Amino acid sequence: MSDPLDQVKAAIPHREPFLFVDEILERAQGRIVTQRLVRADEPHFTGHYPGSPLMPGVLLCESCFQTGAMLLARSAGSQPAQAVGASPTAPPDAAFAPIDPQVMKRHRGYLPHWERDHATYFVTFRLVDSLPEEARKRIAVERFDIVKTAESLNRALSDTERERLDQLYSVTVDELLNAGHGACHLKAADCAAVVAETITKWDGERYALYAWSVMPNHVHVVFRPFAGHALSDTLHSWKSFTAKACNRILDRTGEFWQRESFDRLIRDREEFEKRVRYTLDNPVVAGLENWKWVGGSAVGGAPTAGAGEAPALQGGAGEAPSPRKPVLTRILEAKFRGMVRPGDLMRIEVAQEEKMGDAYVMNGRVEVAGKNVLRVKFIVAMVEVPA
Repeated sequence: MSDPLDQVKAAIPHREPFLFVDEILERAQGRIVTQRLVRADEPHFTGHYPGSPLMPGVLLCESCFQTGAMLLARSAGSQPAQAVGASPTAPPDAAFAPIDPQVMKRHRGYLPHWERDHATYFVTFRLVDSLPEEARKRIAVERFDIVKTAESLNRALSDTERERLDQLYSVTVDELLNAGHGACHLKAADCAAVVAETITKWDGERYALYAWSVMPNHVHVVFRPFAGHALSDTLHSWKSFTAKACNRILDRTGEFWQRESFDRLIRDREEFEKRVRYTLDNPVVAGLENWKWVGGSAVGGAPTAGAGEAPALQGGAGEAPSPRKPVLTRILEAKFRGMVRPGDLMRIEVAQEEKMGDAYVMNGRVEVAGKNVLRVKFIVAMVEVPA
């Protein structure tokens, strides 16, 4: 993997002395965390309160703007040739429907799983050692408490509870997975190939496979099981076969996959597009270079050659995508709650709040030693760059 500062410079055009991010710490769907060591020799300190140097507030905001630009940069210049939801390989309308908890509730391990005939799912399963033990226990306790609370009251999970369970996995766990914890057995090309071939083998016969990515310690799949092939049976088949095959390749024994998987029933076409994009872009989000274990029919074929080498939703063959870049358009609100001085290590976090056309409302914050020193809300727009 390249130097952390090189990764920053590859994502945005800013350069010293107007570059206020040193390293990307975490990146997930709709969220990014970076850091910046404030150095005493930075030129603004010679004139901003000489003798008692303070980081100018406008530059603290700029660190958030540059971090927000990196959050969007992975999709800049990579617009799909057509909307995924409009693709002839996208699910039919019957594949989307609201949850009926009286019909679809299934228990596999600690969590309820929701299944429905002809439904489309976003599924994640991971290696047994892919989460730090402390984090795994903390997340498991919260998930268990949510489910048990509903059961003790003899009621179905509320929408809020289901969303929290989803968030625990799709945000909290995904960030930990992308950090590359554990042995990461799927970095071995032989193991990654076994998993990829197993997932794609029955495409068109047992299920419609829209998107997949085999990561070093986990797997994402967007697919629709056909009649007679239950979600649970398909997952068991994938995991059982690949566990035995990969253990043979690695000359190891014991558990390979974590027993519990995460599966979410996709409610509508907007969510379908979101999950497909997330799955295909996951190698880029995790900072993997030249990662080829990703593909799916939602982008015109399976596998998608080279999709892990750049944002996966590219234009058609021979078609140059229109270059686009993120541009700050407006600061909505900024609240300063502390000072930043030379020697401080800033932690910068930016999260997407909402999308308005080609513009994004973002929330940024800067912390030093766990103390919040800035909160800022701003708008970033994606604009075409003249050829």
